Amino acid sequence: IVWLKEFQTFEDKSSAINLDTGLNELLATMIKKYIKPDQKLAVGSLEYKKIIEEHGYGVSGMYDGTVMELMWGLKNCMHCLVPGELTNKNRPVMSEGMKIVNDDIIEVVWLVYNCDYCVDKHSETLHKAGKVLKRISDINSEDWDLLKLATALKMVCYPEELLIGDPRQIFSGDEHINLRQDAPLYKDKLWGRAISIVYNQILRARIIRHKWRRRLPHYLKEVKEAYEAEQSQHH
Repeated sequence: IVWLKEFQTFEDKSSAINLDTGLNELLATMIKKYIKPDQKLAVGSLEYKKIIEEHGYGVSGMYDGTVMELMWGLKNCMHCLVPGELTNKNRPVMSEGMKIVNDDIIEVVWLVYNCDYCVDKHSETLHKAGKVLKRISDINSEDWDLLKLATALKMVCYPEELLIGDPRQIFSGDEHINLRQDAPLYKDKLWGRAISIVYNQILRARIIRHKWRRRLPHYLKEVKEAYEAEQSQHH
């Protein structure tokens, strides 16, 4: 996970970082502001690593295959981190190591990750509420996925509302009957409004995830064909 801490623009890059003069004052100050002496700074080249380490800034540089992939990913995300700083034309299409990964694939993975995060962040709260299901209806929800658990809680809080999908396909026959029959017993036992909000967030995240996840094979096929065509031109 990457957060943008600060961004500086240098018209003349050679004046900002140079083998002979090291770092200029502005860049050195920015690095020292965020990097502690016991930390390592990922850099974009071996030259940068050498400059930072040899000019006595008290910071160790790090540059290897993993860092190369990180830098490639940051260049692809630069238009989000710093809008307008790097155009589509200048962004790399292929990564150095993962030869069939491009911007479209990164965006899909990013969306899928964020959808999963939107669901998983409610895990602790939902499982606490799931204990109420066990206590009142003797329903064990420990092994349920979070959408199923949120659906069950929504059913007992708002039994009169229609849910997306058929609950009878989600729950066993006994579970469905118990949830419907025991709904009045849950009055004042759960915070219905919060349950409804969480249910809607999880449902929306799952729908978006499914939609974008289906596009991934198409993007993989496209970039693989592009890579193979590029390789054939070099032979």
